[in-house]
Amino acid sequence: MRKRITYEIHGQIERNSYFRIGKALVRIEFTGGAINSTGVYPAQYSTDNPLFQRAIENSDAFRCGEIKRGKVDVLEDDSATTDDVADVVKCTLATEVTNMQQARAYLMAEPYNCSLSQLQNKNSIKSVAKANSVSFPNWL
Repeated sequence: MRKRITYEIHGQIERNSYFRIGKALVRIEFTGGAINSTGVYPAQYSTDNPLFQRAIENSDAFRCGEIKRGKVDVLEDDSATTDDVADVVKCTLATEVTNMQQARAYLMAEPYNCSLSQLQNKNSIKSVAKANSVSFPNWL
């Protein structure tokens, strides 16, 4: 049974927070908050990724109540196996990448040193990223 959990930071419009997942440090963006005449709406981040959920809920900010659980949706199980989770653990998560240009620059930098000719379109960028065990969860 998978869950999509929305985490909230009250009193803030947006915030970037860093969380540890194994040896990796992952940046998560809480966005969508507002302070206006109709009220205060917290910055939010929704995820159905159990690794991200565990990282957030094991953080000091969550333990002290700075980050709180909001809406929890139960999703149908799409036959995710433990192998899928193992693949995510082995993969480098580049959450700061949100578009094709950033993905291209990320793969051209150290330690990947890919050439521009290898990264000409979206499909080639994704295949090079997969070959280098890099995932861009915030870029489709």
